[in-house]
Amino acid sequence: IDLRCHAVLLLVCSFSRGARKVLQIIQILVYQIIVMFLLIGVGAFCYRKKYINDDGAGQLSFILTRIVAPCVVIDSFQREFDPALGKALIISVLCTCTAMGLSIVVSHLIFRKNGTHANFADKRFCVVFTNCGFMGLPLLDALYGSEGLFLGSAFIMVNNLLLWTYGVGQLSRDVPRAERLRNTFINPGVISNLIGLFCFLTPFKLPVVPATAVSYLASLNTPIAMIAVGAFLAQCDLRECFRDTQVYFVSALRLLILPLITLAVFLLLPLDHTLRCSMLISAAAPVAMAASLFGKTYGTDYLFSTRATAVSTIFSALTIPAMVALCQLLGG
Repeated sequence: IDLRCHAVLLLVCSFSRGARKVLQIIQILVYQIIVMFLLIGVGAFCYRKKYINDDGAGQLSFILTRIVAPCVVIDSFQREFDPALGKALIISVLCTCTAMGLSIVVSHLIFRKNGTHANFADKRFCVVFTNCGFMGLPLLDALYGSEGLFLGSAFIMVNNLLLWTYGVGQLSRDVPRAERLRNTFINPGVISNLIGLFCFLTPFKLPVVPATAVSYLASLNTPIAMIAVGAFLAQCDLRECFRDTQVYFVSALRLLILPLITLAVFLLLPLDHTLRCSMLISAAAPVAMAASLFGKTYGTDYLFSTRATAVSTIFSALTIPAMVALCQLLGG
């Protein structure tokens, strides 16, 4: 009887710890979503008051994608090299490539170039790229501390690299082939990743003054991106966001189907539990804000991407905790 009581007590304690962690995740996510939509509301207000017009929103997108986003990458690698961190970085990069590779394959199977989806490139972009920075990093910080933040930065690095290569290639199909190939290899995303890796892998670090300037520019990423997305959202009928069945379909792929496939693959690999959960959180994040920003920059269906970003972000408050709980249950 004592053994049974002990076993039941352990089970209850384990369930209680798991429940507390899930509640903590939900609390962080709800906080981030409220902050996100308040900032988006500022952007929508500015657009409706004509403080920002279509050209202004496009210019904000251009500044973000060409200047601010590269500074985020460079700033994240201004740290001393550690062999253990280097090993973790390599494993994290491989896991990120696996997760995003699965997303690319699934998106190409469903949204075909000659299929029924006229905006197939935007839908592929929404499915492949996640909001792993704004939504993922606060969770990783709360659950796993500096280790989780570092692993999350590895996901962001690969995400940004693919965004500037695969992502831009998808959205700039009307650009001449030679120019598209050149843009794939010579762009702010690739250059900033090379600079960041050089600073991380070598003793060289940016001097204090330029490093401070880069850090200030990187801190503009979230507020300016949200304001730009708010200006895009002000151009949409909000009711249309929740009536568009394709938005629900893309959100389901981004938040449920692909994270489940990714988790199944990760469980087959001999991964550290913290690394597995960190990668899953980043892979289960909602549609990236970059989908709207890059869509506006390259003249594609950015309003669909804006609707998908808004709807998937709301539902992520339920799906991400469920994914983490499942990872805890199955991964030990």
